[in-house]
Amino acid sequence: MPRKRTQTLFVLFVGPQHHARPGTQYIANDGSTTTIRSQAARFWTYWDAKEFAKENHMALNALTYIGREDFTEFELQG
Repeated sequence: MPRKRTQTLFVLFVGPQHHARPGTQYIANDGSTTTIRSQAARFWTYWDAKEFAKENHMALNALTYIGREDFTEFELQG
């Protein structure tokens, strides 16, 4: 079976730290929250994610923070 290719990107998480588990919430491109990984706003660099948060008036803290997440090729196409 071929190995799935993944890409690690920066995302904005909402809520306690528990990456890639059911209930994990992300910030989408429109600034709303979503539990659907493929709808998460994704960034190549930490600084791009930080600028997005700043432009959307989001305070980064313990419950809204930048982290890294692995995405499959399929998720990146969505």
